[in-house]
Amino acid sequence: MHFEDVRVGDAIAPIEFHFSLTSLVRYAAATWDFHPYHYDTEFVRRFGMPAPVADGQMLGALMARMMMSWGGDDAYLRRLGYRQRQPVFAGETVVFEGRVVSMSAQSGAGLVDAVLTARKTDGIVVISDAAATIELASASLSQQDIRGAP
Repeated sequence: MHFEDVRVGDAIAPIEFHFSLTSLVRYAAATWDFHPYHYDTEFVRRFGMPAPVADGQMLGALMARMMMSWGGDDAYLRRLGYRQRQPVFAGETVVFEGRVVSMSAQSGAGLVDAVLTARKTDGIVVISDAAATIELASASLSQQDIRGAP
């Protein structure tokens, strides 16, 4: 995708992710976060939770994946900020969505700002008003100009 192909109001291609216990364990292993609340069902039930809980950073990684999948191979995620409003438990599915809210060209780079959300399939909002800025390739500028390389 090129910067010139995008318009304010465009939807970011959504992704849907099922948080299986296996995916939580894999993420915990990848990030060295081995706290039992990410994988031990009996442990979390002692605290009133229905199942192990997803690491909040996993949600950020999925939003980054959504932005990069939408932007393409030459995209560069410059910024991602979010606040998680609800926990996500093993066995739940979350839909990540976004839309373009502004665009600008700064120092020869095509920047796109988006607002992102994440909702469980039952409608519960997990993340609202997350913000991302992605740099997209430009058909009218060389990659050297966009990246600011000498």
